[in-house]
Amino acid sequence: MAISTIGASALDSGVSQLGKNLIQNGSFVVAQRGTSFTGLGTAAAYTLDRWKVDINGSPQARVTITQDTDVPSGQGFASSLKIDVTTAESAVAAGETFHVFQNIEAQNLQLLAYNTASAKTMALSFWFKSPKSGTHCVTIDNQDGGSTYIREFTVASADTWEKHSVTFPGDTAAGINNDNGTGLTLIFPLINGTTYQGTANTWTGSGTQWSTSNQQNLLDNTANNIYIAGVQLEVGSVATDFEHENYGTTLAKCQRYFRNTIQQSGVNKHMFHGVAYNTTRVWMHVDFQPPMRGAVTAGYTGTASQIYIRYAGGTNGIGSTGTPSIQGSGSDGSSIEFLLDIASGTPFTVGEGIDVVMVGGSGGSANSFYFDAEL
Repeated sequence: MAISTIGASALDSGVSQLGKNLIQNGSFVVAQRGTSFTGLGTAAAYTLDRWKVDINGSPQARVTITQDTDVPSGQGFASSLKIDVTTAESAVAAGETFHVFQNIEAQNLQLLAYNTASAKTMALSFWFKSPKSGTHCVTIDNQDGGSTYIREFTVASADTWEKHSVTFPGDTAAGINNDNGTGLTLIFPLINGTTYQGTANTWTGSGTQWSTSNQQNLLDNTANNIYIAGVQLEVGSVATDFEHENYGTTLAKCQRYFRNTIQQSGVNKHMFHGVAYNTTRVWMHVDFQPPMRGAVTAGYTGTASQIYIRYAGGTNGIGSTGTPSIQGSGSDGSSIEFLLDIASGTPFTVGEGIDVVMVGGSGGSANSFYFDAEL
């Protein structure tokens, strides 16, 4: 194991060690959307909870991201985020980027005191397994302030788990809004064209500089696999040991942004109570306790033919193919009201009670309704 440490000094004794990690799901244990995401590289997409990929331009590269069990030995981790290159990017154009990142809610960052002379330093630590040795980058993007800070770190040995630690001094010139939007973004660039390159170790005002020119092209070979584990961002000038939360705590943090009502394969599951909005639509109201971050939208993944609506007159399916027609959203994070259409017929009496059930059946696939309030 090689350890790369940048800019560390004495531990700030006043910093609480409980709940210190500003990153959520830094251990990659929560995966409500699934554990494998293929064909990534055409648009922004969430993967493991709170972690997202995004691009600029039209990169050739395509990757599969999975929740993996390849982890640093003896560190107490069960999962990592694996990036498997499936289509290579041999030459990176100036306007092309491909990043893995996490947005951090602004009101969770007020303790940093940005835009004041007392702006606080943060220490970032993470485990990284790269297909290449040499210089890599990691960046903090102050979304509200329109500034970025790039740090370089050095991978000593390719395809080897290494722990890295870097510090980010506080931004004294640009603030973070006290709201439920994005405050800071932590970015791991995989490729980063010259348009988006800048200088390390300084706050810049462009807000679009995410690596130096030394950043490796990590997507240039389909043999490349990149792994990340144990990501922790904390107040202070020294990175401390990773805080291993219990699973329930991590899940609850993630559910502020995304909730998935997963049905296990082959198992019937009651989903919602509702009423008939008209003769063909079901109206449902769902409360969220604790509330989600902000406005909520509802969606569905799975096999439509396995959703049934039970009512006084019997049972009615919503269709044999396609996606259920879901309409409506919640204006804040406390609740949502939405409508679900049936495929055919007019079986309901307005106002009668309704149950929505997912029917697994023999060999049935897993299905889910989800509620999304992501940054």
